[in-house]
Amino acid sequence: MRILLMRHAEASHGFPDSERPLSSYGVQSLSDRPLGLSSQLQSVTDVLVSPYLRTRQTIEGLLPGVSYAQSPLLTPDCSPDPVLDQLADYHQDACVLLVTHMPLVGTLMSRLVDGQRGQAYGFSPAQIAVLECDVPAAGLATHVNTFSLNA
Repeated sequence: MRILLMRHAEASHGFPDSERPLSSYGVQSLSDRPLGLSSQLQSVTDVLVSPYLRTRQTIEGLLPGVSYAQSPLLTPDCSPDPVLDQLADYHQDACVLLVTHMPLVGTLMSRLVDGQRGQAYGFSPAQIAVLECDVPAAGLATHVNTFSLNA
């Protein structure tokens, strides 16, 4: 299984948090594709996004017209373990793109790669980490590559 963990692109300030839109820079950054990212995105079979506006705008800017599902498990302060349970429902050959927020995206990566709870990797806006694993469980993923769309 391949898992792409992505933090949403740069968002504007605002309230309520769930309705904050992307900034103009955030929208523009989604068109800047680093070498190698296009092939990763072409292999995506499933897309899950947080229900927050900025994550929906991120996926719509990154992969226009792609079909995606919203998951309430992908909001900023959720726990990574229910997300791992959700990923376990996918076929071993799947390539799942998750578009979410800090701190969840960082704790998900820590849980998958290091098996750690609480410790988190840092993610810049519009950063994507590519992980591979046979089973999406704590400590069983390998970090393959990282792409930043706003470099």
